[in-house]
Amino acid sequence: MMDNIRSTANNPFIKILLAVIILSFVLTGVGGYLFSSGVNDAAEVNGYKISRSQLEQTYQQRRAQLQQDMGENFAALASSEEGQKLIRQQALDLLINQALLDQFAQNLGISAGDQQIRDAIFALPYFQTDGKFDNKKYVDLLKGNNIDADAFAEGIRQNLINQQLKFSIQGTDFALDSEVKEFAGLMLQSRNVRLASLDIQPFLEKQTASDEEVKAFYEQNNQMFIAPEQFKISYIQLNAQKDFNKINITDEEAKAYYDSNIDEFTAAGQKQYSILVLADEAAAKAAEDELKKGADFVSLVKEKSIDSFSKKQNGSLGWITIGQELPELANASLTEKGQISEPVKISNGYAIFRLDDVKQSVVKPFDEVKTDLLAKMRENKAIDDFFALQQKVSQAASNDNDTLVPAANAGNVTVVNTDWFDENTVPAPLNNEKLTQLIFGGSLVDENGPTGMNSDMVTLGNDSAFIVRVEGYKPSATQPLDKVRDQVVMLVKQQKASQAMNAEAQKLLAALKEGKGEEALKAANISFGSEESIVHSSATDVVQTAIFSMPKPAEGKKEYGMTNVPGTKVVLIQLDSVTDGKPTSEQLEFMTNLYRAQMGEEALQLMLRDLKDNAKIEIFDKDYQ
Repeated sequence: MMDNIRSTANNPFIKILLAVIILSFVLTGVGGYLFSSGVNDAAEVNGYKISRSQLEQTYQQRRAQLQQDMGENFAALASSEEGQKLIRQQALDLLINQALLDQFAQNLGISAGDQQIRDAIFALPYFQTDGKFDNKKYVDLLKGNNIDADAFAEGIRQNLINQQLKFSIQGTDFALDSEVKEFAGLMLQSRNVRLASLDIQPFLEKQTASDEEVKAFYEQNNQMFIAPEQFKISYIQLNAQKDFNKINITDEEAKAYYDSNIDEFTAAGQKQYSILVLADEAAAKAAEDELKKGADFVSLVKEKSIDSFSKKQNGSLGWITIGQELPELANASLTEKGQISEPVKISNGYAIFRLDDVKQSVVKPFDEVKTDLLAKMRENKAIDDFFALQQKVSQAASNDNDTLVPAANAGNVTVVNTDWFDENTVPAPLNNEKLTQLIFGGSLVDENGPTGMNSDMVTLGNDSAFIVRVEGYKPSATQPLDKVRDQVVMLVKQQKASQAMNAEAQKLLAALKEGKGEEALKAANISFGSEESIVHSSATDVVQTAIFSMPKPAEGKKEYGMTNVPGTKVVLIQLDSVTDGKPTSEQLEFMTNLYRAQMGEEALQLMLRDLKDNAKIEIFDKDYQ
């Protein structure tokens, strides 16, 4: 299934489906987002708490994704009140949906084990070199992107569970041929259009903002001007020894380890077996008697074996590592080359095993493994020394909770003091999920401000650890008008300009529908551009979405419509003609799978809606309750 997903990920039809999925998550959301409420949690879903740190991280991820998808149009969205609210709402909705899916998966007993997570990580191509998992690349990529390994593994676990859950729902849907053909015709449809734009800039240049308008806008939208909570942090950072060559391990120590752990340097022995499978005990006993009288084992396999697979291999099971045999084979206790077992009961009859050959275990000489062993022992010594250092420093931090100086002295490091920062401006050394969760999670701050206590040791992998304390704290608060006046003035002008632009566009649209469009467009100093052919599979932005929302024009007629690109422009649309798609047999097969997937996604959204209706969801912000 994953191979199919990879092979079609860049297909335009898949991109449409993904857009539908994202939109459906938004539409089924409970709404609202915690801008900054002064509490530690953003929301609670059936007792599961969504932290403000989680929400901020998801918001930033969603913002980055939209910026990538929308390109130059993103700036207008992000600068508007509606746009900011939409992105923040989507972030919270995604987290709530994820919590509901996780809880539902747990109720169904769907899980992902450690081995599944390990296999999934090993299979990711960006962690591979020459088709094999590269641990150094894995560590470097996570560290370079400030991703904690435990958090990454948890994300993989959730993804695996979600895949199982979605597959269990989507895999049950079927599609009628007539439905698929109609769906394919729509998805491959093309529309010939001409576009004309009213830009906001000329309207913006004409606007003014009076003191009364500025004050009124500020009072009605003061949630837009909330300064996030800010922190001043002091911290110490411990680093493990990275230059392993500086760690002294003698040849004698390495030889002692080698002698005490000889199994690590021993290539296990192997045995080569053959099998003869008979239908019942009587047939097995008869075959055993023939073998004892000198019958050829392979000849009996060809003549009597009821197992077609091993029969094609003349009974050969190949080489099997000693200690990894199936119980039936291990219990046969064959030790000598050519030895034949008594009949053994197996799932599909009775088996007689023959030991064909033996490869004895081989111990690698010390000189052959010494270089690798020294490197491993140095790395292990670095980890052990780093752990001991953490214990020592942690003890010092606990003994004197009023300062980090004793802990810094114990670790031979320097206390670092930051300037004020919020969740959007975290200093690079602290920009890690574990650390931001600690800082913004509330355990170091209470209703009276900083607790004045050192944090516990926070370990990041095997080579870095932190202890932090909050030295200063500013709770979130609405910024005074005089501090944000310039921003408010611009927003008032943009709002008025947008209203004027939309009013003008509505007049133009009415004129176009009345057949008076040419004069109206000329008076507005705009005109329709040349005809464009828009294919449905590329309908990914607001203009193209509007185009495919318009009704088909009557024969010899034109249809007119308009859409608003928030904060940027209004686009007038002249729809000249519509051509339905004619899918090939290959496209029809693909569309069947796509249609089934879309039906499955709709089923998933219906299930989510039902889960929400029956869930206890609390959003800790009075403006969004």
